[in-house]
Amino acid sequence: MRRPQSLPLLKQPGATFKNRGKALNHDESDKDEDFYSEIAPRITCMPIQKRQPYKRCEEYCGDEYGQWRMEQMKGAERLEKELKGRWSMEDLIDEQVKRFQAQYSSIPTKLIKDVAEVLMPKWAPPRELAALSWLGDWRPSAIPRLLHSLIHAGTLPESRAVKTVLPLLMEELRAEEAVIEEEMAEIQANCIFHLPLGMMRKKKGGVAALACVHTEFKKVHQVLIKAQNLRVKAMHVSVKKVVSPPTDAAQFLVAFARLQDLIHQHAMRHHLIHGPVSVLTA
Repeated sequence: MRRPQSLPLLKQPGATFKNRGKALNHDESDKDEDFYSEIAPRITCMPIQKRQPYKRCEEYCGDEYGQWRMEQMKGAERLEKELKGRWSMEDLIDEQVKRFQAQYSSIPTKLIKDVAEVLMPKWAPPRELAALSWLGDWRPSAIPRLLHSLIHAGTLPESRAVKTVLPLLMEELRAEEAVIEEEMAEIQANCIFHLPLGMMRKKKGGVAALACVHTEFKKVHQVLIKAQNLRVKAMHVSVKKVVSPPTDAAQFLVAFARLQDLIHQHAMRHHLIHGPVSVLTA
């Protein structure tokens, strides 16, 4: 089949393709450019500035907000320090209470010499024992009574717990002290009236008589355990239940420790000056 003469072999060199391959000459393309330039708005280029460094909040929000923000941050820092101080104070209070509990919970062995050491400790001068000792240490009811004295003197504030819990605690401690004192009095009476006369006459040999003495000291040992537990209860309730703020509890513990040391130092000074206690006989 022969090609028609009217069809060109190649496309014209000046032609361009647009709209899916339709050939356009130079005149038509110029007309299109003029047409679109009349319709489209003129576009202007906008210069891009270099990014400015970050400015402080005061420059954007004003000096008043900046000053308020600084005061707020300072106040938050002070509160944080107070919180840390309160936590550390509570830790110190717990440590001090545990130290008293460890002292009062030190249950002696059942040996005669250990029980006698608890009743009459060697580190305490006689006048100190005579002043406040009850079965080897402070009377349990004296602990909340000291707290009551500090509140009455105005050193510690009076709270609702002081009015309700403190009187009940002192009444309960006195009742338990009376029970312990009755048990100890019964043991002492048994030692005085029965050991030298009755039991030692019935039992032949020193071994059996010594066994009776050990039996009575075991009873004393149980009484001392009750007394120590009662001291632990008095200290724990006074600090944890009666005195609520940590600062008041810390003041009470400091006053209690200083009073103990003051009485001990006074008794030791008197002992060094005047010597041991002597009783004049006719």
